[in-house]
Amino acid sequence: MHTRGIRCLASLIVMALLLLFASPALAAPSDYDSSAPASLTEDQLYGSSAIVVDADTGEVLFSKNARTRMYPASTTKIMTLLLALETGWDLDTMVTIPPEAENIPSDSSTVPVYSGETMTFRDLLYGMMLRSGNDAANAVAVLVGGSVASFVERMNARALELGCEGTHFANAHGYHDENHYTTAQDLAIIAQAGMQNETFREIVSTYSYTLNISTRGEVPITNGNLMLNPTGNYYNEDSIGVKTGYHSRAGYCHVGAASRDGVTLITVTLNCEQREYGWADTERLSEYGFTCYTGYSLEQLFELAGSRIATVRVSNAHEDDAQNGLLELRITDVSDSSYARFVRTGDEDALSAALDDFVSRSAVSDLSNLTAPISMGEIVGNFTYTTQDGSQITATLIAGRDIAEQPEPTTIYDLFPFLHVFDNVLVRILLVVLALLIVVLILRARSERRRRERRRRELYERRRREYMQRQRSNPPRRNSNSRGTYRSTSNGRRNARGNTRTRGRDDYDDF
Repeated sequence: MHTRGIRCLASLIVMALLLLFASPALAAPSDYDSSAPASLTEDQLYGSSAIVVDADTGEVLFSKNARTRMYPASTTKIMTLLLALETGWDLDTMVTIPPEAENIPSDSSTVPVYSGETMTFRDLLYGMMLRSGNDAANAVAVLVGGSVASFVERMNARALELGCEGTHFANAHGYHDENHYTTAQDLAIIAQAGMQNETFREIVSTYSYTLNISTRGEVPITNGNLMLNPTGNYYNEDSIGVKTGYHSRAGYCHVGAASRDGVTLITVTLNCEQREYGWADTERLSEYGFTCYTGYSLEQLFELAGSRIATVRVSNAHEDDAQNGLLELRITDVSDSSYARFVRTGDEDALSAALDDFVSRSAVSDLSNLTAPISMGEIVGNFTYTTQDGSQITATLIAGRDIAEQPEPTTIYDLFPFLHVFDNVLVRILLVVLALLIVVLILRARSERRRRERRRRELYERRRREYMQRQRSNPPRRNSNSRGTYRSTSNGRRNARGNTRTRGRDDYDDF
């Protein structure tokens, strides 16, 4: 009895040790501090393997056994969806469910769809991803690849193209097979490729959808990803997909995607003991990932890129202005003060790209005809920024400094202030009329003077002609009795010296 008791005790100890080491995710990490997500460590995750990467760059931000081969379960369907979309099929094409859809293990998850039913290709993809239907995955494999085996070959070939070094697929849906495996890092690579496709993103981020199946009409379905359920306990507003998975050998798996203020992350956690642990790991990985980025408020982004957005030249600036009238603006009264754009900490290229994107989404208005003087803080215009999700944030543009005006030059009005009376329109009209009247009088006077001169000349010429005619008719006679003396025709007398004495007017006096 004693020996049997010892053997029983030893067996219990061995079983306990096996359970402890075989399932390291059983023990819930209780020392995780949600207020300090940047302090995350590997032993604070439930999954045996995990990773978080930047969805844009593929940079690994955190990993735990990320290259260890694991069973992916239904997260396999991420690759199935990616290949289906890469065919370029019109999603509204009507397809007929092939018989292979029903060739699945009896305990498989299903949509369900049945051989011979018709539906759009789009509805088939939604059924496969939201309901995790193995039957739908087989149908997609046959429709796209011609057969399940041919499609699986394409899955493995595509994985190699993407750089997945630890992946081998044996089916299109993820039901357990010893030769069907992958790694957390490879799943992140496949999910990253999928998230670059707009339709992929739309499907994996949808929580509820209504199928339209030929034999049954409208069939509502919901997503097994509870982080997308806005009324559920595990809802996360940053979550945008991607796919859950489970079977007894794989444990609970979740490939997730989260987006916040321009940053998108891919997270993977594999082999969790409970479904809830998958949600917890996903949230912890995401929060850690976001700590790898520095948040910039709208005011900070504007300050860093403002010279490219709202730098204006102010007219009439003082000639001594140090910046020649160049005015940099600031923003105030931001409509959404909580907005932040996250950029990879310490990455200058990422910051430069973020600023370029910020400039392309920004617009200013009401900045025309700015004239000195300008006072610091004076409102000069409006600013609008369109965020990545399409919403708009507005702000007020204000002057960043004082700008003095150029003093006005001395004018005639400064010397003769009374001239301001001529600014009156009526006075100017009267002056014009008076000027015209003066011009008329001057012209008339000149005309009258010319007329008198013309008459005088005409009279002169007439008298001269008459005189000349008299001279020719009555030439003067010489008096022989008086030496050197001549008698004029008008009884005048000329003495010897040439002087003439007249009794009246001489003929020349008429001229």
